Amino acid sequence: MPVKKIAFDPRYFQLCFQLVFMSYGLLWLGWTAEWDHYFFSIAGALIFNYLAEGVRQKKWPGLAAWRSWGLSALVSAMSLCLLLKTGHWYTSLLAAGLTVTSKYIIRIRGKHIFNPSAFGIVATLLLSKDAWLSPGQWGSDIVLFFFTIVVGTIVVTRVQKLDTSLAFLLTFFFLTWWRQVYALGWPMDHFLYSITTGSLLIFAFFMISDPRTSPDHPAGRVLWASLIAVISFYLAAYEWKYNTSIWVMVAVAPLVPVLDRIFKARPFKWSSDPLPLLPASGREDRRTSPREDMRGRMRRAAAVVILVTMISHDAAAFCGFYVSKADGTLKNKTSQVIIVHDGERNTITMYNDFKGDLKDFAMVVPVPVVLGKKDIKVVDQKIFQTLNDYSQPRLVEYYDNDPCNPILYELQGRVAGVQMNDVVVTGYGTVKKKDLGVKIEAKYLVGEYDILILSAKESQGLKTWLIGNGYKIPEGAEEVLDPYIKSNLKFFVVKVNEEEKKKLPGNFLRPIQISFESPRFMLPIRLGMANSDGDQDMIVYAFSKKGRIECANYRTVSLPTGKNIPLFVQNNFSNFYSNLFQHQWKMEGKSVAMLEYAWDVSPKSYLKCDPCVAVAPSRQDLVQAGVWWVGGQQEDEEDLSENVHFTRLHFRYNRKAFPQDLLFQETANTENFQARYIITHPATGDLNCPAGKKYLDELKERRKDELEMLTHLTGKGAADWDLTRAEEGSPLPSEDSYAAAAMTLKEGGWNAHSYMLFGAAALLISLAFRPQKAAKRSKRAD
Repeated sequence: MPVKKIAFDPRYFQLCFQLVFMSYGLLWLGWTAEWDHYFFSIAGALIFNYLAEGVRQKKWPGLAAWRSWGLSALVSAMSLCLLLKTGHWYTSLLAAGLTVTSKYIIRIRGKHIFNPSAFGIVATLLLSKDAWLSPGQWGSDIVLFFFTIVVGTIVVTRVQKLDTSLAFLLTFFFLTWWRQVYALGWPMDHFLYSITTGSLLIFAFFMISDPRTSPDHPAGRVLWASLIAVISFYLAAYEWKYNTSIWVMVAVAPLVPVLDRIFKARPFKWSSDPLPLLPASGREDRRTSPREDMRGRMRRAAAVVILVTMISHDAAAFCGFYVSKADGTLKNKTSQVIIVHDGERNTITMYNDFKGDLKDFAMVVPVPVVLGKKDIKVVDQKIFQTLNDYSQPRLVEYYDNDPCNPILYELQGRVAGVQMNDVVVTGYGTVKKKDLGVKIEAKYLVGEYDILILSAKESQGLKTWLIGNGYKIPEGAEEVLDPYIKSNLKFFVVKVNEEEKKKLPGNFLRPIQISFESPRFMLPIRLGMANSDGDQDMIVYAFSKKGRIECANYRTVSLPTGKNIPLFVQNNFSNFYSNLFQHQWKMEGKSVAMLEYAWDVSPKSYLKCDPCVAVAPSRQDLVQAGVWWVGGQQEDEEDLSENVHFTRLHFRYNRKAFPQDLLFQETANTENFQARYIITHPATGDLNCPAGKKYLDELKERRKDELEMLTHLTGKGAADWDLTRAEEGSPLPSEDSYAAAAMTLKEGGWNAHSYMLFGAAALLISLAFRPQKAAKRSKRAD
């Protein structure tokens, strides 16, 4: 039957999917909504593009010419919203201006050279200290979602540049597999995590495939995409540079005109894609030829095969592992680490909450270089207590005014009693001289520790060396030792010198601090999982000059904060927070770093917490933690020499959820954050005045809201809490109690996440199964 059609620009589909991405990040992944960044990116791009188009045409375009001046600008602006992070609105405006400018100024033979949004992002990162990228923000648990999105995009837009995406992905996948699995010996889950990250898929399908800035000929596109993949792989694998694909694409963009001259092809032009609407009278539309139909089917089939391959898998502690003498017990459940980073200089302080016979203690930690004696020292363990007390989640108390007799009460704070599991490690033996490919690079006595720096040629030799010297190696250690050895890492081996320990008071071990120069900003947790069953916890206290520290290969998620919770939580805040963390960790997919605190603790900063529940770290404390740049004479403030940004990250990890070591990056994010929870004591008095009766009505609703928030935060309903004891001694009527409020609660239905996913699925299904285009495409403006 004849079908009436309308012309529909494929860029509308791009916008549709970008909005779905944005909704997914905000509603499902818990991104912080940066509305000022979104507004100024979009408004700036549209305004700048309108002005530029008016100058080019020597007249102001009208709304009828929207597709010629607004559509591409909006697509580019949405890319800025999705990928770029900024600290201020003017940085977003700068990025929008640079994005649009590159389209009109940097052109060859009428074709702009750079992908506008990629150029805008890179230029903003170079020109501003207030912007950054977060490659870990998408995580790797969204591959199924991306699979649906990408397949839908391929179908509805009839992508002509699928070869670009496939060339990039296949080249990058092969090189990554060769490096990680074949050369280094990492298990497949390590490799699969690397190739299924959301940031990689977004780049491959929604940036490098831009038809206006990629070569026109298929051969040129394949060469160009493969070159980007090779350089990106090299930078990531050998130079430890993260999120480099966008940088590389901008750097090699000038090769596009060269490839277009070598491989001649018709330049790409945006064209209308007729959509079927309603049956209409008249002649039938021209059908595609069998050959064209077969090509379309093959393109879609190839995309499905590749993407199914990408998602068809189930991703099969401390910085090191602990070894034991003979049949000594092993336990490595919780640890605390301080990391200080600036440029390529790193300082790591490791806390040993050891309990047992000190002569049995031993520890092995992989390090990137051979450490000198000056690079190793012991510090006072009180620094960990200081940082923990200052930064741990807190309970804040408010008091309601008596509405019949208003009185102001002061704010009080209470620190969360978050309990840390013990770290128990045992064992160390006597080194024997035997040629097993193990070399003692250095040997030191530092404080109460005997320290060896070992190198090895292969894992079996190192394992044999340790066993031959009286150590029991945990099962699975060899699997993770081998990749570290092949990566040319050294091994920092520590034991207690009993004679030196006798000279010191107490039966505890002081933390060990190491410093080194290396581009590797990481913590090797895979080795720590070799001798631990189940989940492990690690608290990372991170310091930098520039801003927050975040994970580069796992999502960094801020814990819910500023929430009003029931009054009875104050009796067992530790239990409340334990339930909250476990529930939020599971809800976020487990493969996450949970942000508990972030603040500017610079010596020159007067406000170091709000509210303060413990003494903020002093300059002496910062020096003890390894923050070397505050130890000397104060320098000019403009060079950030006195800036100190503190980040507290809480990891709960296991092998399945964390198939890779932790990679970190320093960002320009200087926003303060603290995990704080609020309880409000009700007013006291007879409350018989009209204002008092109104207050009691409002109190009922507030307590109902507090119980609902408690369930949302912890995953436990009102029945899981002892509400009867919560009201002991309360002068309030029983109808205003938490028990009465709990009786009115209803089970919730679908949440926003469910509605969003259902709507996205319905949209994709409707778009993916629309009929093939049948009318001849018409040209349209860029």
